[in-house]
Amino acid sequence: MILKIERYVDQDWWMIDDIRKVSKAHFQQDFNKDFETGQADIFILDLETYLNKMAGDKIVKRNSREVIRLICRLSNGDEFSVIFDTRAYLCNDEGKTIEIIVANHKK
Repeated sequence: MILKIERYVDQDWWMIDDIRKVSKAHFQQDFNKDFETGQADIFILDLETYLNKMAGDKIVKRNSREVIRLICRLSNGDEFSVIFDTRAYLCNDEGKTIEIIVANHKK
């Protein structure tokens, strides 16, 4: 499978290939609470920056965001985890979307 994670700020994507199994967890995370390094191998946390960019001079007041943590097992047995607050697409090996995983929608 292929995992594509959208970057809301850069309008870019992280793409990871050769995935065989994915486990998923949803949780709320306060904006003022930092993640610890060992909680994931990859962090894609764009929502707060994206909301502030879209608001311009207005003050965006949100206390928390929905966050998703995926634990992915590669075909060689290695595992990695990714935490993100954007949107991801899980695709089959041919690139067809199997599942859309949304933490927070773009406004």
